[in-house]
Formats: sequence, structure tokens, C-alpha cells
Amino acid sequence: MTAQIKLFKPHRPSIPAARNAGDATARGLFRSLGLVQDRAALVKQIHQGFPAGVIEKLADELRVPQQTLLKVTRIAPATLTRRRRSPSGLLSSAESDRVYRVAAAYRQALQLFEDDAEAARGWLSEPAKALSGTPPLQHLDTEAGAAEVRDLVGRLEHGVYT
Repeated sequence: MTAQIKLFKPHRPSIPAARNAGDATARGLFRSLGLVQDRAALVKQIHQGFPAGVIEKLADELRVPQQTLLKVTRIAPATLTRRRRSPSGLLSSAESDRVYRVAAAYRQALQLFEDDAEAARGWLSEPAKALSGTPPLQHLDTEAGAAEVRDLVGRLEHGVYT
């Protein structure tokens, strides 16, 4: 017996104001997470380390358990606790880079679904046939997987059958 792959079909609200309070737009996502907008400054912020609280904010925005986000970013819960208690309260640059990878993919999904946060979250969480039946969010644990997700978003934006 083969497993059936469920295709995600987003609900498209007729009124743009139907987004829930607290839902970020593609343009405002980084600001809502406490990250800078400018690319050069963002690179500098990644090197210095994101505040550890970005994990909670991103998990809340994605509406996934914090444990799920920690698994995708390969940050151990004990490490996060240690980072929060440290004097700086910052993640390492490698951890920040992995968090950025997830945030950037969510921002791309928001752009794809024209700031419909619910549709973007659903797309990231639902199995994708083009990704061998695994959710895009699970592919973000490696850079190669994130590149596949970025490619898929590009194909979907341009109407390429996937």
C-alpha cells in the first residue's frame, strides 16, 4: 500500500483584513522578529548572533511548537536555555544563520501567498510532492534542503508545474 500525499490548497479570504492580529507580512516579518531589514546589517547581526528570544517569536509566528523549530534549526533545548542565561543572551552565528534560513523561507512563502500568513504556514507544514512528500519546513534543516525550498517557491511563483 502506498501512502497518499495530501496536497495543500490554501483558503483564500476575500478580505485582506482577515489576517489574524500578530501575523507578519513579508515586508514586516524581520522587523517583528527583531531582525534588521538591510542585508549588510543583517549579515553583521548574524555574525554577532540573534537574541535568543527570536526562537520564541519565530515559533509563535509559524504557529509551530518551539521544539519543532529547535529541531529544524538543530539547536538543543539545553543550548537555548544556556544562551538565554548567558550575559549576552545571543545565539551563536551558526545558530543565527540557521534561524535566518527558516525566517527567510517563511518570508518567501508569505510573498508567494500574498501575505496570507495562514496559507504560508500551511504550505510550509504540508507535505509537498515536489519535495518527495515531506513538508518544506523539514527541508530547512540543511542548506541544500533550503535551496530546494527556494527553487520550489520560484517555480510556483512562475507557474512551473511541480
